[in-house]
Amino acid sequence: APNTSTNTFTFNLGVNYFPSIENEPEFIPSKESKKFTQDIKYNFALRSGINESDINGMGQFPFLVISAYADKRLSRKSAIQIGTDAFFSEFLKELIYFNSVAFPEFNVIGNEDWKRIGVFIGHELFINKMSLITQLGYYIYYPYDFEGRVYNRIGLKRYFGDRIFGAVTLKSHAAKAEALEFGIGIRL
Repeated sequence: APNTSTNTFTFNLGVNYFPSIENEPEFIPSKESKKFTQDIKYNFALRSGINESDINGMGQFPFLVISAYADKRLSRKSAIQIGTDAFFSEFLKELIYFNSVAFPEFNVIGNEDWKRIGVFIGHELFINKMSLITQLGYYIYYPYDFEGRVYNRIGLKRYFGDRIFGAVTLKSHAAKAEALEFGIGIRL
């Protein structure tokens, strides 16, 4: 924030056309086993960065997100996720204080809790050691109204070995970005 842009989800469709049958590439069957199974894995991640509120000139503040979630691989390329996030956003503490002083008509006392807890479902698309993650979440602990209760996260994750990963994700509320998150985690 301040955010005046729109975050857009898009979909692309492609078609290949071969004008002559002689130039058609030969099909090479996969030598890998078609069946893929993996137990449920448990993930723990810490995400952090710096963001600011929608009020210009308020300054930038650090934030921390602690995530715990389980994932189940559906195939070599795909997994589903379910988990929880705990958000500690310092800018929200300052925004609450600012609104309590500057806008008494908002009925903000100034001592509202600035922490939030959310639950989410997600999908992970594996591409070698990289993966694309998408998550849709809902705040279950939401003492102060900021941007609505539903949030989404999209980003890239890079695995370093079988267990350790790093991630860069964008957390937003519909079309309004809240933070670019840099994270590390472990998959057990």
